[in-house]
Amino acid sequence: MRRRADSADKSCIKLQPAEPELHSIAAMAFAELLTVLVLIHNPGGLLGAEVKSAIIGGTNAQRNDWPWITHLNLTDLDEQNHWRCGGSIIHEQWVLTSASCLKKVKKNKSMVVVGAYQLKKAAVDYIGIENYMIHPKFKALSSGGYVNDIAVVKLEVPIPTSEQVKVVSLPEAKDTPSLKSKCWIAGWGNIQKDKPLPGQETLQQLKIPLVSNDVCKTKRPELTVGMLCAGGEAGEDACKGDYGGPLVCNDGDGYVQVGIISYSDCGGSERPGVYTKVSEHLDFIAMYGPPPKEAAAEM
Repeated sequence: MRRRADSADKSCIKLQPAEPELHSIAAMAFAELLTVLVLIHNPGGLLGAEVKSAIIGGTNAQRNDWPWITHLNLTDLDEQNHWRCGGSIIHEQWVLTSASCLKKVKKNKSMVVVGAYQLKKAAVDYIGIENYMIHPKFKALSSGGYVNDIAVVKLEVPIPTSEQVKVVSLPEAKDTPSLKSKCWIAGWGNIQKDKPLPGQETLQQLKIPLVSNDVCKTKRPELTVGMLCAGGEAGEDACKGDYGGPLVCNDGDGYVQVGIISYSDCGGSERPGVYTKVSEHLDFIAMYGPPPKEAAAEM
């Protein structure tokens, strides 16, 4: 994979000209193969021990159930810390995730895994990060949560779509899903607060109810119109490693990504988890990511 140099601007990594090719095609092919082999045998992270970060109370998903979900394998600027996040494919070359996942990321030591099911087995593809942008008004709260927790990632090359890899549909502007919607989250994060996903690290899924903002605000007073709440059953929640992944709902016309997993109590309380409301951030996606008509492409 060809990588580009980092920018000094850590919130908006700008495109840099590609460097001249210094290796033969054979050498590049070997390097790519080696990267894949390293990931297969050490899926926890790149270059060193990862700060391991799936769904609390979830079950094994079926292969291809959530073909838009991605696994972000991230490294910090000092190359000392490695962590996991989720994401979703909103365009053949763009991924949607949370801003909190992308603070101080060294992009040439990070990558997006698409078409993964079990992390200890090969995925469909491993793609480098060309550029990313976090929301200009993203902010961490003293309560431990975030506002405007959304970011877009441009990949070095387009994603090869297939039955295993598809684009998720996005909502219309200002849309609010019905509380009766059938909604799901999925990811490879912790299965308990400090317990990583074991075994082959199979993708976990959880059907989760939406909670009205009025009700949620009694337990999450920091809530804004740009957020959604879901869950609230102790022992059922998203957790570390799932953040940035999609909350999708189906009202009968197929799944739509209504939220981005932002923060939670990892199932340790009856407080709902908090999700970035996608329909309130479509202007951000249009400005820094793909055009809206492409971002909201039907599956």
